[in-house]
Amino acid sequence: MFRLTSFICLVMKRFVMKRLVEAKFFIWFSVFLSCFVIKTALASEPVYIGFDGAYSPKTSTSAQAIELGTQLAISQINGAGGVLNGRPLVLVTKDNRGMVARAKDNFIEFAQRPDLVAIYGGKLSPVIIQTMGLSNKLSMLSISVWGSADPITENPSDYPVVYRLALRDKWAIPAMMQHAKARYGAERLCEVMPQTTLSRLDDRALAIYLERLGQTVTYTRSYNWGETGFAEVIKSCVRSGGQAVILIANEQEGAQWIKAMAALPSDQRVPTISHWGVTGSNLHEMVGTAFNQIDFDVIQTFSFINNKRPQAEALAREILADIRFSTVESIINPAAIAQAFDMTHLIAMAINEAGSTNRVAIQKAMQSIGTYEGVIRTYTKPFSDTNHDALTAAQVLFVRLQPDGALFPISMK
Repeated sequence: MFRLTSFICLVMKRFVMKRLVEAKFFIWFSVFLSCFVIKTALASEPVYIGFDGAYSPKTSTSAQAIELGTQLAISQINGAGGVLNGRPLVLVTKDNRGMVARAKDNFIEFAQRPDLVAIYGGKLSPVIIQTMGLSNKLSMLSISVWGSADPITENPSDYPVVYRLALRDKWAIPAMMQHAKARYGAERLCEVMPQTTLSRLDDRALAIYLERLGQTVTYTRSYNWGETGFAEVIKSCVRSGGQAVILIANEQEGAQWIKAMAALPSDQRVPTISHWGVTGSNLHEMVGTAFNQIDFDVIQTFSFINNKRPQAEALAREILADIRFSTVESIINPAAIAQAFDMTHLIAMAINEAGSTNRVAIQKAMQSIGTYEGVIRTYTKPFSDTNHDALTAAQVLFVRLQPDGALFPISMK
């Protein structure tokens, strides 16, 4: 539209100059001024990014962290001139309350907004997966900046408008197994996972790597969301000879697990290697000093702590300007912030590459992104026809949760 307007204005000016050369100057100037106003108005119209997160759960901090990372990137982008020759990026948020039906309604409402070019999904993989069909139908970019389930990006040809900049379970599960062996010498594992379809996929992934890593599973337990009685589960793991636990949980079940483990005699406690769902919360407030009594390591993709990457240090300084944070250790959900920040810069590059807010053009431009020096890594053509994941297994790391909520990276010898 901007280019078309420019062309029309050029024709009008030439017409005026040719046909009204004897006319007074103010006629030409009026035409010029009108075109300038039109072009300025078009240039200042916002380009929108939507974020549908689970804001309602009182224990969750993941949606707030994703919003913070996105807003910090938008501020940086707009400070440098915005996108499409001066149009500002604007974030619009909705609360799906962790409910698939509400997420679908929110997705449709977002898609009806002119110049909204992408929708970010939050912590809950099932919510993202259930809206992927809408992504195709509405030609709307769906971006996971937390959800790690494999189906999100497993079939790019089936879901060409779905992308991710986050952990992927395909890397997470074997990395968790390797960590258990490298740090704790655990060759005998117990697996504790929720009773869901996605967890069954993780169970299969674990089974694939057992022989390769020289490990066995001595005890398996599938639990229901909201379950609290984990003491007997832990005891059964110990009786089976398990040396470490691979745990998939969110904060509610994770808190119950930690309390149950800490309450047992020390000879009945086993190290826990947890998926990252527990960290999208104020878990430290839910369990208090129990962290001091157990080994509880969590997989991540990023940390500000001891991170000497210039881009990470620069972002940390921006975050610490916020009075809510006093040190890098106090920054909530650092991986979520960094992932949303980097993804927003990549989206901005795709918008400029497309030259418009046309969603189909932006989707194609995603695979033409050049090089961006991000907070997490250097991205060089991060997406292709066959790969819609911007991160790789090389970004995996493990952290130790502290009683004050800090996530300290674990140094492996």
